[in-house]
Amino acid sequence: MISRRSILKLGYGGVLVAGAVGRVHANSAPVSIVIPGPPGGGADAMARIVADKLGAKINQTVIVEARPGASGLIASNYVKRQAPDGKMLYLSSSMLVTAPAVYPDIQKLDPVTDFTPLARLTVNTYLFLARNELPISNVREFVQYCHANPGKVTIGTVGQGSSSHLAAAYLVKAENLDVTIVHYKGSAPANQDLMGGFIDAKFENLAGTRVTLDSGKVKILGVSNAERSPLFPDIPTVNESVPGMVVDDFFVIVAPKGMDKAQAQVLGKHLADVVQMPDVQPKLRSQLGAISAPLNPDETVGYMRESFGRTKTWVADLLGQGELAGS
Repeated sequence: MISRRSILKLGYGGVLVAGAVGRVHANSAPVSIVIPGPPGGGADAMARIVADKLGAKINQTVIVEARPGASGLIASNYVKRQAPDGKMLYLSSSMLVTAPAVYPDIQKLDPVTDFTPLARLTVNTYLFLARNELPISNVREFVQYCHANPGKVTIGTVGQGSSSHLAAAYLVKAENLDVTIVHYKGSAPANQDLMGGFIDAKFENLAGTRVTLDSGKVKILGVSNAERSPLFPDIPTVNESVPGMVVDDFFVIVAPKGMDKAQAQVLGKHLADVVQMPDVQPKLRSQLGAISAPLNPDETVGYMRESFGRTKTWVADLLGQGELAGS
């Protein structure tokens, strides 16, 4: 998500309704967490951490179901058609907000009103990566390299309408670059091509790039969040080289539209508890670069609505310049 917004203050209030707890536990059929990308990506890793802990809390089997493609639209439409009974959850990165803002004629959905937001789970470290063979070591050198090699540099994204797409488009506009933006169906295939040298660079959250970094075949050019990451304190932000280039990403869980409010509060509380567990927080940071930052259902609604509106305004400027339309 493109934003300078600070992480919202966390917290839960109110009293949980006992009857709602019963409804969460009543049906022993498995609960599915749908993700919009393929297995092996950041959403998949996040969903498996959540599934393991949530299952124990609600005393049910929780499975992860990958439905990649169409910048999340396949997964979104699938979840929208399901009953709001707590058996179908949808875990997505900020693409759930950005894709409808970028492609409203294709992504015919509102990320808030067409679902029941349950919880923002984390705020994620966002990175600008390049293949090791590229003869540059930082963002400014990358920009200079692109100018010296017009039309030859490729930047990959994890899908049209994703934060990585918006980040690439912003960089292209801000620095007047002649590059090719290549869209993939999720993190895993983009990572494979980056490590294989088929693309030169990529924006993505650390959750989707941990294995790529561990391979030793790529390097970090910059951190795209508003501030330097505590996980990479010596790596400058992209914003230090390209003013205004700020990408904030998050993981959120929603359910089908119309879920009972008390049940949504119960599930939201469970999800917040999961990402704040002492054995989960270090795993989120070390494996995924995700910082636990839960919001309750009402706060998540406000956060997603503001993010959606802000992204639509920002996208309108890029579309006016043709950067997204031609990508």
